[in-house]
Amino acid sequence: MNCPVCDGVRMREVEKEGVMIDICPQCKGVWLDRGELEKLMSGVREIRDDFGRWHEERYKDYERGAYSGKYADTYYKHKRKKNFLERLEDLFD
Repeated sequence: MNCPVCDGVRMREVEKEGVMIDICPQCKGVWLDRGELEKLMSGVREIRDDFGRWHEERYKDYERGAYSGKYADTYYKHKRKKNFLERLEDLFD
């Protein structure tokens, strides 16, 4: 099969996870046949669901309420930004 973008360049066929992917060596274009994208995306969806469950279990302890007693609230407060004259004054203190 020839690349639809490049004239007369023969594409390479590479198998990834049971799907034949056509790759043009000149323009590096990737071409999929009908249904191949859905096959690849089904594997991604399974991994994403597994990661979502892992993430929820791993980080549910890090909610704000879990560690509120360990750290003072003042630790997270931001100070007011100084204006130019205040910063200049700090240089000469």
